[in-house]
This record gives sequence, structure tokens and C-alpha cells, in this order.
Amino acid sequence: MNKVYLLMLLTVAVLMSACTPQGNGQIAVENQQKLDVAQQMIQAWNDQDWDQVYALFAEDGVLHSMMKEPIVGRENIRARLDPLAAGIERIELQVSHMGVVDGLVMFERVDDFVFNGKPGRVPVVGVLDIAEGEVLAWREYYDYAMLEAALTPDEKSPAEKMAEAEAEILAITEQMQTDWNGGDMAGYLDVYWNDEDLSLLFGGQAVRGWQALSDLFTSSWTTEEAMGDFLVKDTAVRFAGPEVAIVSGAFEHQFPSEKIEGA
Repeated sequence: MNKVYLLMLLTVAVLMSACTPQGNGQIAVENQQKLDVAQQMIQAWNDQDWDQVYALFAEDGVLHSMMKEPIVGRENIRARLDPLAAGIERIELQVSHMGVVDGLVMFERVDDFVFNGKPGRVPVVGVLDIAEGEVLAWREYYDYAMLEAALTPDEKSPAEKMAEAEAEILAITEQMQTDWNGGDMAGYLDVYWNDEDLSLLFGGQAVRGWQALSDLFTSSWTTEEAMGDFLVKDTAVRFAGPEVAIVSGAFEHQFPSEKIEGA
């Protein structure tokens, strides 16, 4: 009877030891080791160190984009990713949150990259199963259509896009001239960005906001005759970035009582 009682006490002691701070400390150490491996993997992607990326997988590791079939084995992962890696000019896995949940490393991020000259950003949630310093499985959750669109080359070259943008800008300036000379103040103002962040330097004063611009113009020129005739010439478009254009030119504005010229 005493032996049985002693055996029960030893069993309880072993179970209790698993719940001690020492046991929790071991879990914390293991979790930190997993986070360290995950950070190494993220850094390898950011550095485009593809050999290091592949080396961090276990020999029979799995890479699984959840909307596609999994890739099993380090060499198969290499064979699948190498063609993709060849087109990546820059990539940054921008991690916003990362932690260990039930022994798995989970991280929320945005993949910001340039692929074959085309920039892209795709939100992703990744799950890493890591043991003994290697990635056993990496599962990825993202909008596949968004990624596919980001990796698909544009049908038009940058030069073609710029030419189209220039033609559109010149058409807008022409339309503004037509609306003004036709006495269509509403049509003329409709071209401007309808936002309170609009800023325009006019007549030596800064006009801020579309409503302020509308109030100024409609109160200053109340009739088609008062608006006069407006002519824009020598218009040129220069691009300062993918979405920024600077338009320059000269103008003549013939009012009933005076003519103003400027650039």
C-alpha cells in the first residue's frame, strides 16, 4: 500500500513539474528559437538570398500556397521558385505582426516588390511550422487574383502609357479652354479636383479647396461676356514620376476691357 501511495505521489510531482516556471521557460526558449528562424527566412527573402531561403527548409519541407497544390521537398521548392526569383528586382516582406500560436509561427505582412519592372503590393498571412532550426511547412494565405495581377506584365510599355497620359492631359486643357470660352463655368470647374486639399495660386493669392475656388470664379465672372476669350498655346507636358505631371504653356485672355498674357 505504501509503495502504491509513493508511486502516486511521484506521478503527481512529475505532472506538476511540467506546469512549473521552469517548464514555461523551456517553451519560451523554443518559441524564441522558432521566431529566430522565421526572421532569418524573412531576411533571406528581403536580401534575395535564395540559397539561404532554400537551406532553411527541411529536406522534405513543404511550401503551400493554400489555393494551389503544395510543393514538397527542398529541391522541388527551389525548382518552382527559381524562375520567379529571376524576375524579382526588389522585394520586402513588410511584417506588421508576428508571434507563436500553438507552436506555429504566424505573421501578417505585406509583400512589396518589383517584378519585371512592375511594382506590386500583396497582403499575406503566413504560417510556419518550424522544428530544430528548419522549416517543416510554410503555408501562405493571400488573394491569388491580386498576386497574379501583380505578376502579369502590363500590355503597354511605360513609353506608351506616358504618351496616353500626355494626350489625355492635353485634351483636358483643350476642354477647359472650350468650356471657358463657351461660358460653361460649371464644366470648367468640373475639371478641378473636387477636394478640400486642392491648392491653386491665382492672382497672387493661394486658393485652398474646390469650394473656395468655385466661389471665387463664379463671383468674379458672372456672365459669358465677362469671362472673355481664353487661348492656351505652346503647351508642354513633363512627367516628374509615374503619377505626377507638370504642364507648362502660355496663355492669352481677352476680357471686354483688357487683354492679359502670361505663362
